Amino acid sequence: MTPNPNIRLQSLVHTLEQVIFPAVDPANSLANEQCGLVLAQLRMLIRQMPYIGDYHAMCLDDIRHTIDDLPEAKGGALTSDAARRLGVARDEVKAAANPAAAYQLLGKAFEALLRAAAEDGDANYRDRLERAAFAFSRRQAGRERVWFKDAGFDPHPEEVQELEEMFAKAQENAS
Repeated sequence: MTPNPNIRLQSLVHTLEQVIFPAVDPANSLANEQCGLVLAQLRMLIRQMPYIGDYHAMCLDDIRHTIDDLPEAKGGALTSDAARRLGVARDEVKAAANPAAAYQLLGKAFEALLRAAAEDGDANYRDRLERAAFAFSRRQAGRERVWFKDAGFDPHPEEVQELEEMFAKAQENAS
């Protein structure tokens, strides 16, 4: 049996806090700063562990819906080819075992379509495509703000929901 990853991470945190970090020279500000960074990242991972699969699935579902709702591609050869490749990518990830890899594949194909449409896409199509991409990007940025809130870099953390809240709302919406 493989030990629970959370227990293993908690053990690392304990070892770092109780043994390693106290041994770091207090005059070495960079080493002390890095100790704090390592500890913060481990604590964030511990909190995120139960949600990693759900987070990747949530991101994948959103990009799938965004792509499925796109209008039929209109434009030149670049746009047509990129739209065809996006369709192939969408078909490839229908039964994806790895949601994170599937999300990356779709994201790259979606980006390629945006770039192609910027070159030779019909103006109306390009406008609708860009609106869909912008709406998706806003949703993804919102998820990422929640995911990385514990890092402490968000300029307005009071505006960002908690990790558990985001997944509870997603469950409600799925029901």
